[in-house]
Amino acid sequence: MKVTIHDIAKMAGVSISTVSRVINNSKPVKDEVRARVMEAMEQTGYRTGPPSPEGTKAEAALLGVIAPQFSNTVLNDLIGGIGSVSRLYGYELLIGLTDSTVESELHYLKRFGEIRAEGVIFVGSPLEHRHLEAIHSSGMSCTVIGQVSKVPSIPSVHVDNVTASYEAVTYLIQQGHTAIGMIRGFGESGIGSDRYDGFRQAMTDAGLPIRDGWVVESDLSVDDGRNAMQTIAGSGELPTAVFCATDWMAIGAMNYAMDHGLRVPEDIAVFGFDGSYLSSVVRPRLSTVEYSATEIGMTAARNLIKLLKGTADIPQHSNVTHFLSIRESTN
Repeated sequence: MKVTIHDIAKMAGVSISTVSRVINNSKPVKDEVRARVMEAMEQTGYRTGPPSPEGTKAEAALLGVIAPQFSNTVLNDLIGGIGSVSRLYGYELLIGLTDSTVESELHYLKRFGEIRAEGVIFVGSPLEHRHLEAIHSSGMSCTVIGQVSKVPSIPSVHVDNVTASYEAVTYLIQQGHTAIGMIRGFGESGIGSDRYDGFRQAMTDAGLPIRDGWVVESDLSVDDGRNAMQTIAGSGELPTAVFCATDWMAIGAMNYAMDHGLRVPEDIAVFGFDGSYLSSVVRPRLSTVEYSATEIGMTAARNLIKLLKGTADIPQHSNVTHFLSIRESTN
C-alpha cells in the first residue's frame, strides 16, 4: 500500500503542512519535530523531494499533469508554463494525455498515485465524486485548470470564461449584429457551459432572441467546427455572426462559409476564443479572445508547489487577464 504524506503526518503526530516544511525545508521546524518526521519517513521508505532537509540533492520529486490531447492548441503553452515553474523548484514533470473521458482521467490519477507523484495539475472534466475519491486516496495535492473548483483544498485557475464570452458577443452586438449564433462545446465544461453562459447573458441583456437552430454543440477540431456550421446553415436562415467556443471551431466555421460562397465578415462574421497561433495566420485573420495559457500553467504550478510547502494563503480560484483581439473576421 502506498505511503502518503497524510500517513507520515499521522505517524509523526504533526500536521501535513509541517511534513511539507520538513520535506521542502521551506520554513523553520523544531529539531525534535523534524526528527520525528524524518524517522517516520525512514521507517516507511517515503521518498522525499528536493531540497532535502540537509540541503543535499535528493531524488527529484514528481508532478503530474493530466490533460486531453493537446497537439497544436493553447494547451501546448499551458504545459510549457507548468514545466518552466516545475523545473525552477526541482520537480520532474509527468504528462498523462487522456481521451477526454472520466475513465481515462481516473486511470492517470491512480497511476500517478502509484508512482508517488507529489502532486497533480488536472485539466479535464468537471470534478466529480470519483475524481475527488481518487485524489484523496492517492495522497497527492491537486490544482485544477479550466474550471472553478468548489473544493477548498483544491485551488483552480483559468480565464474568466463567462465574462470573456460576454464581452466578445457584446462587441458583435455593438457592430450591429442582432442575429448571432454560437458553436459551443459539449457538456458542463468551461467551453461547453461557461462560454455559453456568457453568450446567453450578452444576448439577454441586449434583448436579442437565441434561436435553437443557431446554437450547436460540437467537439473541438476544425472539422467539428465545419460540421457545426453546416448544421447552422441547414436550419434555414443564416445568422450574420457566429461566436465560437474555440479558435479551431471558428476556423472550421469560416472554412465552411467560404467554401459555400459566403464572405467573411461581409456575409457572416466569426469570433473565436483562445488566441491560438492559428488565429493570427489564417485568412481572414480571426478575431478572438486572447489570454496567456502560459500564465495559467505557471500559476497552477506555483499554487501546487505552495500546497506542497504548506502555504496557507493560496486563493481558491485565480483568473488570468483576457482581452479581445479584433481582426478581419469581424471587421
